[in-house]
Amino acid sequence: MTMLLAEIPDQSVKGVLDALAPFISPESIKLFDPVPLPPVQNDDELTQLAQSVVAAVRPKPTQPLRKEALRKLLGGHDTFSDQRGEPDPALRNAMGAISKALKSVFFHDQAVHRLAVPKKTHFPDGTYRGTVYVVTPLGALVRDLLKAEKAI
Repeated sequence: MTMLLAEIPDQSVKGVLDALAPFISPESIKLFDPVPLPPVQNDDELTQLAQSVVAAVRPKPTQPLRKEALRKLLGGHDTFSDQRGEPDPALRNAMGAISKALKSVFFHDQAVHRLAVPKKTHFPDGTYRGTVYVVTPLGALVRDLLKAEKAI
């Protein structure tokens, strides 16, 4: 099944729905309102947030997998290129531990996405290729802070 996403001016929604009616059932149509972007933080707020994140995820000497997972997460990890398409349960567990540690800062699930956003990639024929982690500005600052203190 293909999903279509389009931004439609409010005055045109009825016409678009009428045009789609011969092709799909009304139950298949879902309308969404745009979600406002989060407010832009100034550099001081972002630095304070990054320092809180560093304190939460800093790997201890007894946590080599966390250190490796942070390097990969904050370095733009590509599961296809870096893992040759093979699953890595140890990396998945370490990412879960990082996400759990981040709950002390962000208080929600998938907090790791504040540092790097996973993007699924596909081959030209449409088959799944893997996931690439795109580092956010906060993630880049956290990476720089962790590297400066030689934690990763």
